[in-house]
Amino acid sequence: MNEDMADTVLSQRLRTGGVSAILAVVTLVVGGALITVSSTALSGNAGVVAGTVAIAVPLLLVLVLVLSLRIEVVVLASNRGRSLEIRYGFGLVKQRFAADEIEGAAAKNLSILEMGGWGYRGSLKVLRYAALATRRGEALELALSRGRRFVVTVDDPEKFVEALTNQAE
Repeated sequence: MNEDMADTVLSQRLRTGGVSAILAVVTLVVGGALITVSSTALSGNAGVVAGTVAIAVPLLLVLVLVLSLRIEVVVLASNRGRSLEIRYGFGLVKQRFAADEIEGAAAKNLSILEMGGWGYRGSLKVLRYAALATRRGEALELALSRGRRFVVTVDDPEKFVEALTNQAE
């Protein structure tokens, strides 16, 4: 196996129903407000610009909504060891925890309050703690180098712990 190439050991798409519902409401409210304001406030050439903005902004918000619907947690194996990758929006944005960063992994059962709320919470750089919470309950907690912790809600976190700690191929 090439050192830069990694094989997928375990993959799971997160359930994002609650987060998606909140984003959908925000998208509808903002889009509706923009259309209302642009249709009543301006006329003539400025109305064309406002109309274009009123269409483009909600479409961009819908795109963000669609991308947020797809979050995948993946354990990868390479010559460097096992790593964890979070893929947002069909892999357009990735967050990777390299094998040498991961000091330990554990399965936890946490409430939304214990994780800090829904969505991505915290900061690994500033607070040394971050969580990606799409629901309450089962979660994978990573103990990272430099005293940092990362929590992500997954179904059956024990499988992720085993996949991350089992180095045999």
